[in-house]
Amino acid sequence: MTAVKIESISPFCYALKFMKTQANFTQGIDYTNFKMHFFFLLGIVSLFFFSPEKCLLAQTPDPLLLTLSHAVKTAIKNNVGLQVEKESISLQLSAFDWEEAQFDPTLSFDLRADRTIRSSTSLIETGPSGTDRIVLENQRLNAGINQRLRSGGDLDVAFRQSRSSASFQQVNPALSGNLVLSFTQPLLQGSGHEVNESPIRIAKTDIELSQAVFESQVSSLVLNVSNAYWDLVFQLKNLAVQKKTLASAQQLLSSSRTKVEIGVLSPIEILVAEAGVASREEAVFIAQKGVGDTEDQLRVLLDLPELSRFNPPVIHPIDQPKELEQQIESTHLIELALSRRLEIRQNHLLLQNQALASKIAKNKLSPSFDFVGRFGLSGLGKDFSDEVDQLDSGTYNQWEAGFVFSFPIGNHAARADLQREKTRLRQTLLQRKKVIQQVTLETKEGLRRVRTNFQRIKATQRALKLAEEKLSAGNERFTLGLISSHDLLEFQDDLAEAKGNGLKAIIDYNKSLVNLEHVTGQLLSRYQIETVSFK
Repeated sequence: MTAVKIESISPFCYALKFMKTQANFTQGIDYTNFKMHFFFLLGIVSLFFFSPEKCLLAQTPDPLLLTLSHAVKTAIKNNVGLQVEKESISLQLSAFDWEEAQFDPTLSFDLRADRTIRSSTSLIETGPSGTDRIVLENQRLNAGINQRLRSGGDLDVAFRQSRSSASFQQVNPALSGNLVLSFTQPLLQGSGHEVNESPIRIAKTDIELSQAVFESQVSSLVLNVSNAYWDLVFQLKNLAVQKKTLASAQQLLSSSRTKVEIGVLSPIEILVAEAGVASREEAVFIAQKGVGDTEDQLRVLLDLPELSRFNPPVIHPIDQPKELEQQIESTHLIELALSRRLEIRQNHLLLQNQALASKIAKNKLSPSFDFVGRFGLSGLGKDFSDEVDQLDSGTYNQWEAGFVFSFPIGNHAARADLQREKTRLRQTLLQRKKVIQQVTLETKEGLRRVRTNFQRIKATQRALKLAEEKLSAGNERFTLGLISSHDLLEFQDDLAEAKGNGLKAIIDYNKSLVNLEHVTGQLLSRYQIETVSFK
């Protein structure tokens, strides 16, 4: 159900209101007045259609009851940045498929025919026929398959079939065919599976890197949502504290007025109490602003539908913060962080890529030294069966074998590439040390933060108890006229401050627990978040 309230009054809205007041017109209504009211109402309604101002009926939506787990899942589902990162992973997948396609076999097929009519004075061409008109007809078929090998070699199988017809041929028409196998294999530069498959491995590692970046963004988003959620819990509880403090001040003002009237207190005590009420009203307004600001921050993280931005529902957090000490196994906490932090994983993947890039650059220092070979069979006949018989016999064949060597003098380009890749490898190794130091520092600080905030909870609980006892004693002394309104207001302020400090300590403790899970790489498993694998 939704409650409806009128935000602005237009003539049409006034007419609706008038109709409500005249709803029970069947009981003793004056029909003369009713006719006047009817025409008046008709005129008011007609104004609506010519008025630029419309009746704005703003629907106040139901409060959004939100658990922390639901908030996290909603934010992950709606976050635009994560959707962009998913598209980046899709781009990396395309790059991987492109590198894999370099080893796909290529099938070729070529079918052609031609016919030439020309004159000739050569007796060899014209023969004893005595005509100088020569007709040449050819049909050619070329089919083959080429395969780039992961060892770096290249294998090509080709079949060439041709049919020729000419008057001067001894065999007319003549069918000739050739089956040729060609093979090239680098022996130094570009040789081996590791070198030739390196682009594929780098592309695969890039996919894993994008996945790690994606998971890191998810973890950061979960941390931000959790912090905003607990901040909202604090602001709501703090607002309740400020309202209760205001009620106490208002009660003191009422009591002071009564005592002044009967002559127990001097009139100045009313001014003191009124000043106390005014300052506490200000505190309530500030607390209300804090609730609104924190709600907006959480809404941005949740990225709720666009319509809710104009009339968003009030967010009511359901989960309550933990006040009991959580058992944390701190002995192997740093080792756990080093094994699970996504930054460590990203650096490891970068090292893999850089090591492969260095090997490729080193391989380019070698000279180009390739083995080349070719073997072919040929056949000739009046028809296809004669041609196949010759091919099958192997009598007519050809072969070729040899080596091809080349080497750029100085090879400065390859040396520069190798030096650059080695420098990048050293940079990545140094960056790994820096990442390990940062993860270790964040883990230690996160653990200290958890322990410190829990000690703050115990300290603020003692302070709260003392503030309550002090206020209780102050109320008794004020009743007896032993202290002034100013003193009692100070006791109330001390209690409100103690409650606020206690709430802040509890919220900070819960935020520090989430932060510790984040810096140790456990936050996604904590909320049972499984990212999609793109491998």
